[in-house]
Amino acid sequence: MIVELEDALAAAASDATEITILGGYYDRLWLLRLLRGLPRTRRRACRVRIAVGSDATIMLPRVWEDMREVRAELRRIGYRSIEIVIIGRSPVHFHTKLFRFLRTTRPYWFIGSANPGSERHELMLRLAGRHEELSNYVEAVFAAGQSVEDAPPRRQRASTLRDFFLDGVLCHKPPRQQLFTFDAYKLSPEDRRRIDASIAQGSNVEHANPRTEGFGFGLRSAIGMSDLDLEGEDTISRVRFRDHGMDTLFGLWMPSAYATIIRSSVQERETEIAARLHAIGQRLADPAGQQTARAAFHQYVTSMDRYLVQLGIEAKPIRDRDSAFARFLQSRTRGLCNEAFVSRHARVMTIAPMFDVWQDAEVAAAFVRSFFDDLAWRATPGAKRRPRIVRSLIDSLDEDADWQTAEALEEAFEERLGEAPWSDDEWM
Repeated sequence: MIVELEDALAAAASDATEITILGGYYDRLWLLRLLRGLPRTRRRACRVRIAVGSDATIMLPRVWEDMREVRAELRRIGYRSIEIVIIGRSPVHFHTKLFRFLRTTRPYWFIGSANPGSERHELMLRLAGRHEELSNYVEAVFAAGQSVEDAPPRRQRASTLRDFFLDGVLCHKPPRQQLFTFDAYKLSPEDRRRIDASIAQGSNVEHANPRTEGFGFGLRSAIGMSDLDLEGEDTISRVRFRDHGMDTLFGLWMPSAYATIIRSSVQERETEIAARLHAIGQRLADPAGQQTARAAFHQYVTSMDRYLVQLGIEAKPIRDRDSAFARFLQSRTRGLCNEAFVSRHARVMTIAPMFDVWQDAEVAAAFVRSFFDDLAWRATPGAKRRPRIVRSLIDSLDEDADWQTAEALEEAFEERLGEAPWSDDEWM
């Protein structure tokens, strides 16, 4: 009989007295979801054993933290007998996929191709009954593993390109949004050129934002809070985050050693911006603030109409302008009183761990090449200034090497890692 794997595993776990999971790869959330399927009243008496692998040596500390979080969560939801081990990369990658569910004395086995949490089409065979050889194999795995209750393994130095890149993060700078600007008019490119040509003489338009495409109404100016700095550009330029990373296929790659420096500055700035957004939200939530904003918008419309007449431009308001502004004001007021909204708009940079792109050899090759393309371009001899990350990488190579091409740089750097694993000291 063929059944869906998820359903079969969930059913097997629902009344088990012991659950054993072996997987070369894993999904932490999937593991927890499966184990939450056992009724809370039965968890204390159910033994849980999990063994997972780590393909890249450099990833061991991260896997360790993941599985320690799994163990802590299992204890929190009522499990008491928990054994979790990690199988290192040496001598080969642990790639087994095996599940065993024991119901008192009767075991049920699932053996096949599915890792814990795999979303691919996989095939598992279900076996029932005692199998001494399989039981002996399971015990041998746990004997060879390192318990997450022990001290975490020492962080290894990168000796391959894969380990080197996995010991890093990906960074994304969210696009800036005109959160407090409302475009009340439709302006053609010609209209905009005429405004730009005359703006030096002043417009006398109340609460206008000349930098926006539609010469929009500035809500912060209207409520007297335009002095609050919300751009975040001062922090970004001060930290010079591009000095700490390389442009790649997946955005900015940054070594973990630099990410720690960047995170502290970014978090401080995001806290400042969030506080200022909350202050604006409080002002808008006050009925007096709402009245001030509506009165200021009326002043803006009156002065904008007058200014356009002076320039010989026909005023073309957007459709249902007053209703659209009322919706804009309500949306901003509601959003700035919402923690998730404020957090999103206070974000200066998103930093996430580098993922294992080496699961796809072609994509991995394209990623590596994009990294060395950027390095070759930024390391061009005669460049006025070499960023910190470029200096660190180039200084690690043979002074007499030819670095004119990305291919030459990649070859030289890979050879360098093979001779001497990378140390964090070299970033500093």
